[in-house]
Amino acid sequence: MEWAFKAGEQSLRLIPADPAFYSLFQQALNASYLDHSEFLPWPREYTNAEQALEFLLKARKEFNSETGERRWLIVTEDGQALIGCIGLKPRSRNRYVVGYWANTEQSGKGYMRAALTHLLNNLPEFTFYLTASSANARSRRLAEAVGFVLIRIHPGARQSERHGEQDTCVYRLPGKTQAKKSPQERGRTVVS
Repeated sequence: MEWAFKAGEQSLRLIPADPAFYSLFQQALNASYLDHSEFLPWPREYTNAEQALEFLLKARKEFNSETGERRWLIVTEDGQALIGCIGLKPRSRNRYVVGYWANTEQSGKGYMRAALTHLLNNLPEFTFYLTASSANARSRRLAEAVGFVLIRIHPGARQSERHGEQDTCVYRLPGKTQAKKSPQERGRTVVS
């Protein structure tokens, strides 16, 4: 699955993880390390070319497996810039957990919002969940702008040097074809 779309005047593509983009992928990870390391457990201070290629090869292999994460790269139409990445981890009964990261050099332009909206709108039969740190205001704003609804807060579930103790916010975006919601997901937030 590959999609072309526009974000403002910028033409973009959502493509399954492709090892041909390993150099741009490496550059994006290295440029974004400080922002990513604040909230994500996986960033490395420096990602070399071999590590970037290895990650994309693994991502390509997992993309078509039944249980593997499906990762899409967001690239400019001409393939000269990597905007970010969106991953969907399969769960039971047509459900996915969404993860995303943006290249710091490309953030703040509405590209991630457009890409996430486009991807999720093209998968209407699924229900999506995501989690975000209570301190990660940018990620939470993005989730809400795309239509995710806060359904649960896990108090004190995260800890970091910079932000101290943080809550984990759980969001849900129901599929367009879903008939019923569970009691916890009928528009109210549950604090557990």
